[in-house]
Amino acid sequence: MKNPFIQKKYNAKKVYGKDNTILLLIILSSSFSVILFVLGLLTFFGFTIISENILSGVDYIVLGILSFLGPIGFYNHLISKKRREIENQLPDFLREISGSTASGMTVFDAIKSASKGEHGKLTFELQKMASQLSWGISINDVFDNFAKRMKTDMVKRLVITIKKALEIGGNTSSVFNAAALEIDQAKKVEEQRRIEMSLYSIVIFISFFVFLAVILIIDKTIFAAIFDLQDKMAGQTIGNMMIAPIDHDLLKYMFFSFVLVQSIGGGLLGGFMMDGKLSSGIRYGFALILISFVVFKFMF
Repeated sequence: MKNPFIQKKYNAKKVYGKDNTILLLIILSSSFSVILFVLGLLTFFGFTIISENILSGVDYIVLGILSFLGPIGFYNHLISKKRREIENQLPDFLREISGSTASGMTVFDAIKSASKGEHGKLTFELQKMASQLSWGISINDVFDNFAKRMKTDMVKRLVITIKKALEIGGNTSSVFNAAALEIDQAKKVEEQRRIEMSLYSIVIFISFFVFLAVILIIDKTIFAAIFDLQDKMAGQTIGNMMIAPIDHDLLKYMFFSFVLVQSIGGGLLGGFMMDGKLSSGIRYGFALILISFVVFKFMF
């Protein structure tokens, strides 16, 4: 007869680390985006719900893109911020474990004691680890579950280092102290990379705003003069040639398509260079698209 508690331990490991929030967020944002895309297509074919002077077909498409990128981008930002805060607390936690084990405590007792302290965002994770240990889950599996929840390369390397050191045996206190030093060094390297690459991201964002400003200046000067001349010479001919009218809306959407591509590409690239993750660029892409949409909607 199987021990019923074995199945309970398995379920506990499966539940920890699941993130159904992002799946629900993707479904909801995708559904809302599809509705806006459909409304945009219907507007292009002449079926309007709201006057095109208020929301055109292009507006619906852009709002659909924003509704898809926005929730996912900012949710990823919040998750990444939480993980960074946890990583910043890890060295102090590991040093506390090192000091506790050096005084004769077991790893289980040391983690349980640390879970009762104040470690910021890491406290909740420590409470999970202490609960898993109390259920009889091995220390290796507990750290594996922690790495799965965090989903960062730094924590994965840390867990591998601790597991290998514990398997080999020796001074447990020195193992956790060495792990704390490794994370401190990794954080310094990451911070240095972030500062250096942020300069390139700033250049990308400045280039976007310069491009947007140039288009606005061209519209308010050169094309404004052309449209004024066009109104004065409407229907007139020069020799055998008739002056063809220029559609201002078509010109506006042509320029907006240029800026839209620049917004998406610049946002994704700038975020990737700054944080080292393409998902981070979604948030910046959302911000640039929103700025472009507002500028072209009310200023072009």
